Amino acid sequence: MRRFRAEEDRSAGQDSFLDVVTNIVGILIILVMVIGARVRQVVLEPAEPEVTPEIAALAEEVESLGQTLVSTEREIESLQGQVRTLEAAAAGAADARLQLATAVAAAKVAIAERKSAADEAALAAAERGARRRSLEEQMQRCSLEAKGLAHAAATTQEVLAYPTPIGRTVNGEEIHFRLAGGRVAYVPLDELFDLAKAHTRRNSDSISQLASRIVTVGPEQGFALDYVIEAKVDAARGQVLVRSREWVVRPADATVGEPVAEALGPHSRFRRVLSGVKPETTVTLWCYPDSFDAYRQVRAELHRLGVPTAGRPLPDGAPIGGSTEGSKSVVQ
Repeated sequence: MRRFRAEEDRSAGQDSFLDVVTNIVGILIILVMVIGARVRQVVLEPAEPEVTPEIAALAEEVESLGQTLVSTEREIESLQGQVRTLEAAAAGAADARLQLATAVAAAKVAIAERKSAADEAALAAAERGARRRSLEEQMQRCSLEAKGLAHAAATTQEVLAYPTPIGRTVNGEEIHFRLAGGRVAYVPLDELFDLAKAHTRRNSDSISQLASRIVTVGPEQGFALDYVIEAKVDAARGQVLVRSREWVVRPADATVGEPVAEALGPHSRFRRVLSGVKPETTVTLWCYPDSFDAYRQVRAELHRLGVPTAGRPLPDGAPIGGSTEGSKSVVQ
C-alpha cells in the first residue's frame, strides 16, 4: 500500500513540473510576439552623415556630370538622327549623280553626232563653194578668151603631130627627170638605190631593227632617198629576202636642176645624161602642174632624138616615190 502511494506522489510531481515548463514556454512565446510587434513599429531613421566641403563638391560634380551625361545622350541621339538624314541624302545624291552621268553621256553622244553632221555639212558646203568659184573662174576665163579670139587676127600656128600612141609597160632600163618650177633635174634613182643597198649590207646584223623603219641615204646629186625595209623569210630556201617596201625621193633644194631653156642647150647636164643612155632606155618625166610647158618642150626634144618617153604627172606637194604595190611607167 505504501508503495502505491509513493508512485502516485511521484506522478503528481512530474505533472506539476511539465505544467510549469509549459507555462514558461508560453510566456516566452508571448514575450517574443510582443517584442516582434514593437520592433515592427519602430521606424529606423538613418543617421544623417556629416557633410564636408569635399563631399559637397563631389556631389555637385556628380550632379554636373549627370546633367552632362543627359545632355550628351541627347546630342548623340540628335547626331544619330542627322547621320540617318545624311545617309538618306547621300543615297539620293548617288542616284541623282548616276542619272546625271547617264544624261551627260547621252548629251555628249548627241553633241558628237550633231558636230559630225555639222562638219560634214560644212565640208560639203565648202566643196560646193570651191567648185562654184572654180566654175565661175573658168567661165570668166573662157569669156575673156572668147572675147580675145573674137577680136584677134587670124594666125597660123604650127601643131606638132605625134604618131598614134601605143602604150607598153617599161621593164628595161629607166632614167628619171624631175620637172618643177620650170626646171629640169636629173633624179639619180640608181645611185640612191646603190647607197641604200650598201647601207643595208653594213647593217645586216640589225635587219630586224631596220624593218618597218624609215631609213634615209644621201643626198646624192641634189636628192635624198627615204625608204622602208621589208624582210621576209623564205623557209623553202632558208634565206631572208630584204627589199624596199616603199621609197620617196626628196630634193635637197627647191631650186635643184636647170631651167628648161638651159637644159635643152648643147652643154647642159640634161644633154650629158642623155648622151650615156642606150637606145632601149626609157626616160621618165616626173612633172608638176607648174611645168607642163617645160614637159611639152622636153618631150618634143626626146621625140626628135627618138628616145622612148614616159610621163608621170604629180600634184603639187606630192613627192616622187614608189612601192612594191605601185605601177610601172608606161612608154609610148
